[in-house]
Amino acid sequence: MNTVSPVPFTAAVALTLSLTLAGCSNSGDETEQAPTSGDPVPTQSEDSGSAGSSPDDTTAQSAPTGASDLPEDADLSSASPQVTPDEAIAVAQKEAGNGTVHAIELDYDRRDGAWQYEVKILKDRTDFDIDVDAQSGKIAKTEQDTTDDSEQAIDLTDPLPFDEALNRASEQGKGRLTSWKLESDDDRIEYQFDYDDAGTESEVTVDVETKKVTVDG
Repeated sequence: MNTVSPVPFTAAVALTLSLTLAGCSNSGDETEQAPTSGDPVPTQSEDSGSAGSSPDDTTAQSAPTGASDLPEDADLSSASPQVTPDEAIAVAQKEAGNGTVHAIELDYDRRDGAWQYEVKILKDRTDFDIDVDAQSGKIAKTEQDTTDDSEQAIDLTDPLPFDEALNRASEQGKGRLTSWKLESDDDRIEYQFDYDDAGTESEVTVDVETKKVTVDG
């Protein structure tokens, strides 16, 4: 009995060792497979990269382009472009090297497909005609001529503020306000407001000194 009993004991030990080694082997296999579970990380990184490119795409789409924020058929009595008249004048003054601003006009340029300010500046004997994009503030075109004429400086706040002139014109003008300007002409300074009422056009002028309103059309 003493010689027979070690046999199953040895077999049991061998079986235990075999199972233990097998367990270690399986544990090693899992350790080797661990990097495999990390294989998707580059894919996730690539996905993150794709997501990271979205802000660039969004930025590109949200960048101002022409008159995208102000449609061609906008009513200027209730809507206005990104660039203010004063900002457009400042841009034009920088281009001309400062001078006497004697006219400013806002209207839609169909050739360029954009709302533009036209600013006229007299410096010495050179008369500058500068178009400024009303959405981006960039100069669209500059022309200049030599002249012996003298011009009066315009002012959108004095003696007749723009808003007051617009209110006076709105009482007479009908339809959509398609353009406006303030200019010095023949020793007078006047606002001009152009309206379109279902195809019927009219022009309303307001004298800055007398505040007289005149309707043509």
